[in-house]
Amino acid sequence: MSAAPDRTFGRAHKSPARVFLERSQAIGLLFLIIGFPVTTFGFGPSILGRYDDGHRMKVVCRVDSAEANMSSSRSAKGAGGARPQVTFHTNCGNLLYLEGVDRSSMQRIASAVEPGERYRFTVGAGSFRLRAGLKILKVAPEIYSYTAVAASEAPRRGSRDSPNDE
Repeated sequence: MSAAPDRTFGRAHKSPARVFLERSQAIGLLFLIIGFPVTTFGFGPSILGRYDDGHRMKVVCRVDSAEANMSSSRSAKGAGGARPQVTFHTNCGNLLYLEGVDRSSMQRIASAVEPGERYRFTVGAGSFRLRAGLKILKVAPEIYSYTAVAASEAPRRGSRDSPNDE
């Protein structure tokens, strides 16, 4: 009576293909857990900022209020130090105006805005289109320029002047 060898404590033999598959899965999992977030949050803001610099769009939004403030701002271009800014609260979401804003001009810029009026904003296309997701991260699209829209100028449905139709 011969007993079969007991393999319960021995190491199971794996084929080279199986070892390769398991290592590939482990590397993929590590990338998802560590690499993807580091890449997204580390390089994402600068990539989005560069995209916005080269891809601008004009949108018309109704301004509810404009607020001058000093804050540790984060725009689509990434984290920054404390700097003056004007936050436009609009029907398109919050938009940040930083260009040419300093401590002496921020209050004047904010008070010149007429609440309830429509303004045409030039914004970065990437951050504006991603504004719903960026809002979760408390990041607002940056305004490059803005002008008041004449009351006689009717809103154009289906155009970029109507961001809710996008």
